[in-house]
Amino acid sequence: MTGEERNKLANAWIALQTTPQNAPEYNALFWSYRQTYNLVREDPIEAWSLLLAIWSLDQSLPTSQSLSAGLIEELLCYHGETIIPRIEQQAQADPSFALLLVGISRGSMTSSVWSRLQAAWVNNAAMPRPERLPPAEVLASTLLEFSKLGALLLCMLSLYVVFRTLFLTIEDSHTILQPPEIFTNRLLNGLFLISISAGISLLGGVIFRESEPRAHSSLAATLPLRMFSWATSIMLTLFVLARFLETHYIFTPKVHW
Repeated sequence: MTGEERNKLANAWIALQTTPQNAPEYNALFWSYRQTYNLVREDPIEAWSLLLAIWSLDQSLPTSQSLSAGLIEELLCYHGETIIPRIEQQAQADPSFALLLVGISRGSMTSSVWSRLQAAWVNNAAMPRPERLPPAEVLASTLLEFSKLGALLLCMLSLYVVFRTLFLTIEDSHTILQPPEIFTNRLLNGLFLISISAGISLLGGVIFRESEPRAHSSLAATLPLRMFSWATSIMLTLFVLARFLETHYIFTPKVHW
């Protein structure tokens, strides 16, 4: 096979890996699959040259996966003793190639070939190192996370104050049924505290939105504002319902509204 023919086959094989099976182009490229695996079974040296050509042209994830679980694995199963020295040499020269060996299953390989394959990737694979962020970016990210925690705690505290004002405050401890004006004042105080809690939750929502990958996502979808809307709706509903039951059914059961 000439170099031009090998590159043509390699490009067709690479294109086949990302082409959906129901696409018209798939059938037009399928010849590369048949020809490649014929080489794997009948001409391992030429198949190895084709493998190196594919690797030099494309190192994307689909190609890497197909090489690991496809060409390399088949070559080692059919011609392990012939191919394993070349794989060891290539893995030593190219640590990124050694990473391909991680995804290979043993299949019908001999114990000797399998042991040498494992040693090749253990000794030579260059695992990707995590990217180090600049100190300023790390500090900004840390402060943002603490800001989120502080905003959430303030939101919860403000909602607790609203709840305590609406339900746990007794202005006159000598009477069970409180006068109507006391409940009116309590409701007004509760609404005032709700407005303060709304401001705190709004600020928390802005902080939470800025920490998300999508900076322009909906502000109402952030955790502080959702918590505020649900909590205040439930508390106001329960306050009105409790006042209605107190005045019409519990303490004056003969009076019906």
